[in-house]
Amino acid sequence: MSSAIEKARELNDKKLPVSIAFLSESATDSTKARYATTTYLELIRRIARLGLKASIQVPLDQIGYDISDEVAEKNVNEILNTAKTYGVFVWLEIRDRRYALPGFLHDAKGVGYAVNADHSDDYLYANRGHIKAIKILCTEAHGDGKEAGSMISGRVKSAVKSVANAVVQSAPDTAMRELLNGGNAKKSVIFEMQLGYSSKKMSRIVKRGARASVYVPFGKDWEHYAVSRTPERYARFLANRILKEA
Repeated sequence: MSSAIEKARELNDKKLPVSIAFLSESATDSTKARYATTTYLELIRRIARLGLKASIQVPLDQIGYDISDEVAEKNVNEILNTAKTYGVFVWLEIRDRRYALPGFLHDAKGVGYAVNADHSDDYLYANRGHIKAIKILCTEAHGDGKEAGSMISGRVKSAVKSVANAVVQSAPDTAMRELLNGGNAKKSVIFEMQLGYSSKKMSRIVKRGARASVYVPFGKDWEHYAVSRTPERYARFLANRILKEA
């Protein structure tokens, strides 16, 4: 966590906001869910103490969503209440296909939802009025071809029309070009890149009049993250870095 916080401070000094996430496997019991919850509570306090421009991204399955609604509700409420007290925005990442949000999230404040690009329209449609901010997650499975780029840019444009706060994480180059050339879309969406993304490309995005942020992960579950969550171009960078430090 300390390394992630330090990296967040460096990025803030470059005028880049960040989203910090804890890499951990899905919780299979309430003890593991509680451990992840206390990790995020400490992260919130550190962000506030240092005055960082940072949000946190919390996968629901880390804090008990796959165990029971009761466990998840208790942990989510504690995270959201603490985040509200300290003024930190929370992204809740949903990895399954239960498109309707659980009842305990319907009136949640200071929270957005991070969902796979394939299903973002489904979440927006099923939860009209309850989702005020959405983060669209792009993965290696989407590829970087023209068809994938058009699909993702279409999802982003749909989100911009539906919510006040839209973010696209790790958009492939084809989608990014389409969005940057798409008039108002580039001003309405935040382009979030993973830590290690080319600083030159990031600068070009900002110079085009778009907003950018950086996803900063920490924790132990790097293998799952590299395999399932990262675009191929970043996975290669990550693998090389891990091998050099091993």
